[in-house]
Amino acid sequence: MTSVFDQGPPPPCPNPFNMAAHVLTHAARLPDKRALSVLHGGHSEDWRFDRLERAVRGVGTGLHNVGLCPGQIVLMRLGNSVDFPIAYLGAIAAGLVPVPSSTQLTAPEVARMIGDLNPAAVLHDPDVPCADFPGIIPVGDLRDMYDLPPCDWHMGDPDRMGYIVYTSGTSGQPRAVAHAHRAIWARRMMISDWYDLRADDRLLHAGAFNWAYTLGTGLMDPWAIGATALIPAPGTDIADLPALLQSRGASIFAAAPGVYRKLLQATPHMHAPALRHGLSAGEKLSQPIRDLWHKATGTAIYEAYGL
Repeated sequence: MTSVFDQGPPPPCPNPFNMAAHVLTHAARLPDKRALSVLHGGHSEDWRFDRLERAVRGVGTGLHNVGLCPGQIVLMRLGNSVDFPIAYLGAIAAGLVPVPSSTQLTAPEVARMIGDLNPAAVLHDPDVPCADFPGIIPVGDLRDMYDLPPCDWHMGDPDRMGYIVYTSGTSGQPRAVAHAHRAIWARRMMISDWYDLRADDRLLHAGAFNWAYTLGTGLMDPWAIGATALIPAPGTDIADLPALLQSRGASIFAAAPGVYRKLLQATPHMHAPALRHGLSAGEKLSQPIRDLWHKATGTAIYEAYGL
């Protein structure tokens, strides 16, 4: 069968490669640009690209300093805070293999995950349930690493394992799925053709830091092209999101269908002049919600994808 539309194969992933280095590739060119704003109502916690890169590479150094070696697995039991993406990228920068995990897991469930993964370390926030484990690194120690000298990017084969994500388990037992470093390179086509995400965009993601959808669509993708990520602080009410979209000049909004549904119930008409479109993932988005969103904002909702 002849292809109706063929642009040829996409450019191959560079070799050697490191996913974290790719995500933060614009830090040198845009050191003072705001990479992240955590939105706390009338104020925000802001991270410039240079500060973000220093923290990430400092964590890479700190994890090496405690004896961790490239290729080892690091389980993440961290809460909904900026520590999560910094630790995630810091581990990848050092050649480690981070495993994000849900804060809703119980201690026995975490114990089974530890048995499955055999991690070398567990990064732990005391507010998040965790099983007993000899290699726990407290979140306070992790934050102390932010100011350490930067690690070298651990460059290598783009096909080597970069991170692990567990399936939701809705169709059975949750399973660990390994992803290569090159997975972030493959997202470049999606960023362009699905999201129309641009370097001057301000993407507001309604999810938590420790959710794979937020990590991928809300953080990794914007940073990889030099755009700004906006994340509402923990506890932000869905009814407050329209005001944040307007006041923060968000040009793209990303959320799960359930958030769109509740948002539209609370605010059937919105004023967000900078908004170009919305993104949705996590479950099927119904046509009525698409129609209501278009009526409320004059923009469309397109498909997105987490990690």
